[in-house]
Amino acid sequence: EVIIDIFADRASTREAVLQVELARLQYSLPRLTRAWTHLSRQKGGAKGTKGEGETQIEIDRRLVKSRIANLLKELSAVRQQRSTTRKQRSKNELPLGAIVGYTNAGKSSLLNLLAQSDVLVEDKLFATLDPTTRRITLPNRSIILLTDTVGFVRKLPHTLIDAFKSTLEEAVLADFLILVMDISSPNFEDHWATTLSVLEDLGVKPEDKEFVVVFNKIDREHDQFARVRAHSLMPDAYFISTKTGEGVTELVEKLMAISNRH
Repeated sequence: EVIIDIFADRASTREAVLQVELARLQYSLPRLTRAWTHLSRQKGGAKGTKGEGETQIEIDRRLVKSRIANLLKELSAVRQQRSTTRKQRSKNELPLGAIVGYTNAGKSSLLNLLAQSDVLVEDKLFATLDPTTRRITLPNRSIILLTDTVGFVRKLPHTLIDAFKSTLEEAVLADFLILVMDISSPNFEDHWATTLSVLEDLGVKPEDKEFVVVFNKIDREHDQFARVRAHSLMPDAYFISTKTGEGVTELVEKLMAISNRH
């Protein structure tokens, strides 16, 4: 419930608002019974008459199911529009990458740094709910498209995974992924496992797509053994700071190599 409330607070576009409402309704539907337990014992006078609570539950279920059906129709229209946009992008035949990772790892900051743009960046959970795609011209004049995505979280409810499927599809359809991790977090190994788990839920496997792993926030204080632990997870990872720019040159060289291959 807390996660859904945070998502609701961050939702700004029409699609995000619809997705949050859908997730909330899907989450609440099986819990309606408990909401009316205080009335379920109030039986009517005639034999077999349902109590007021049971009647209200049935009414609420019908209303919720009807609203869910309408939301799915609206989201379908939004997704169709997104699909059209994707097809237009694919006609350009430009390499498409998606920036993924645990929430608040610095994904939007990385996109801003690479694209010299001003995507919303805030030091809080789920600041990004809608995918933002930027056209990036690399130093060798090659061009790639990079998409910022919603942050992952441990034990993300399946209702949210389903509701945000179209948002997360950017990761599925991308030619390559940039996995951003916060090396200053003492739990980055757990965040790594969560990121891979959510990607697997979406049908994305490391062996099927090129992964570029980036450990961000090396400018912040962190465990002196953090880099050793990070190297054990991914020996070919890049260590950067989107705040100071340290390590970004090496990452850009990797992106140029990917662009040349595509």
